[in-house]
Amino acid sequence: MSEQSTHDAITQTEPRHNAGYAILATLRNYGIDTVFGIPGTHNLEFYRHLDELQIKPVTTRHEQGASYGADGWSLTTGLPGVVITTSGPGLLNSLSGAATAYAESRPMIILSPGRPRGQEFRDIGALHETKNPTGAVGAIVGTSRRVNSALEAVEMIHNAFVSFKHSRPRPVHIEVPLDVLEEQAEFTEADLQARPLGSPQPAPVDDVARAARMLADAKKPLIVAGGGSLAAGESLLELAEMLEAPVITSVNGKGAIPEKHRLSLGADLRLTAAHEFCREADAMLIVGSKIGEAELWDGDIHPNGPVIRVDIMRDQMLTNMTPDLELPGNSAAVVPQLVAALKVTTEGQAPREERNLQPIFDRLDDEGRSIAPELAELNELIMEVLPDDTIIAGDSSQVTYMGTTTFYRAQKPNSLLYMATYATLGYGLPAAVGAKIAAPERPVVCLLGDGALMFAIQELMTAVQEELDIQVICVDNGGYGEIRANEEARNIAPTAVDLKQPNWVKLAEGFGATGFSATMETLGETVREAMGTKGPSLIHLTIGRDL
Repeated sequence: MSEQSTHDAITQTEPRHNAGYAILATLRNYGIDTVFGIPGTHNLEFYRHLDELQIKPVTTRHEQGASYGADGWSLTTGLPGVVITTSGPGLLNSLSGAATAYAESRPMIILSPGRPRGQEFRDIGALHETKNPTGAVGAIVGTSRRVNSALEAVEMIHNAFVSFKHSRPRPVHIEVPLDVLEEQAEFTEADLQARPLGSPQPAPVDDVARAARMLADAKKPLIVAGGGSLAAGESLLELAEMLEAPVITSVNGKGAIPEKHRLSLGADLRLTAAHEFCREADAMLIVGSKIGEAELWDGDIHPNGPVIRVDIMRDQMLTNMTPDLELPGNSAAVVPQLVAALKVTTEGQAPREERNLQPIFDRLDDEGRSIAPELAELNELIMEVLPDDTIIAGDSSQVTYMGTTTFYRAQKPNSLLYMATYATLGYGLPAAVGAKIAAPERPVVCLLGDGALMFAIQELMTAVQEELDIQVICVDNGGYGEIRANEEARNIAPTAVDLKQPNWVKLAEGFGATGFSATMETLGETVREAMGTKGPSLIHLTIGRDL
């Protein structure tokens, strides 16, 4: 079949259990019940089997929206997001979302068809022909491979789930040649069953005991929690309470402990007040965080005492800050180990005296408000209306990283969908779509700027088609406000940053959504009204251009 034409490979329509079935059945056996993508000429053998396997397809209006939607779904469910693209342009369109998942260490599986076997690199003008798809994708994701059989593809799925659990999760791309995708495949149902993934990796017992002693001896211990800490669940809060240690998080770690808890300093690791507080600590436990530029905004958080780092990847523990003690392992195992070891170390001792954290709370609050007072105010107006279990999808917008990250007090992990490292525009709306599909019982709000929303406005149509009760709040500062400020700081006149705006209410109505206009005075009531509206709604709020 090496010389089979594209037309031949896609026009055989009799039902068969081919590679498309094998891949999707394996995913279904791991709990995947939703995929994101756009059907195309070459990927129909994936779509053939979705109904049979009871997998819901979400048809976005652009493949970039598919990968961002899959990411939002993944953050909400805890399962890898799955994207199905067609070959060539469809695959390449999805790569911003794949790069986001890579940068933020999130699990994703991208499925795409490829040229039939023997037709690679032929440059013969075939439909969607791309020079080197796996090479292009491989430069961005964790693994990109072209398979030669259904069983090879299935094995990649199994390996991906092992990798997602036992190492830093990174996206996986599987390219299936058209002839492999179509032809009857040799496999048994047993080949497709989910395999045991094993227990989370613990850290060496002696090192855990040493870490417990370091933390027990500290007078002012501090916990820094990144996205990798979320696997620890409630044990992180138990550890913090035993140590009377405040917890400050990166944005990806937001909600690692409930942010209304007295020991939570929120996701303000980037603020100067947080840097100063970190440097006052006499022991620091860093759990699952890169502590890189995107989290610190170039601040220095080296404490006045030992640093202990917990990370699933040993090499990651040497990045950006060298620890005094490494605890390699999954936080789901290591943090409970620390709790158990600390109980032994402190047996017979009185509970620690409650620390007065009000001064640092006040300093963080004052600094957060001083950065952008209007954004702080509008976030607070919105948060007063939203239930505690609301999921907020942000974007690389000032309203998110200068407002929501501080003034939304998340009570659960992954309640703020964001991408601090990759900092892409156009993420928020499709991520909100994915989250609402994953958790229809939870309120989902997309809060972002006008520039970011126009990157993905077409996904409002996806929300309409899926009949999703989501609220999109568009904070309009007339264009690319952050870049306008950057230009001003460099004494550059505003250039290419002031954007003409559509009539946002009519735009929403044209999609079949409900449109609202709001002012700062009416914002809270408008959000409340929108939340009682059936289907998607869009609230347009105009603010000043200068923060």
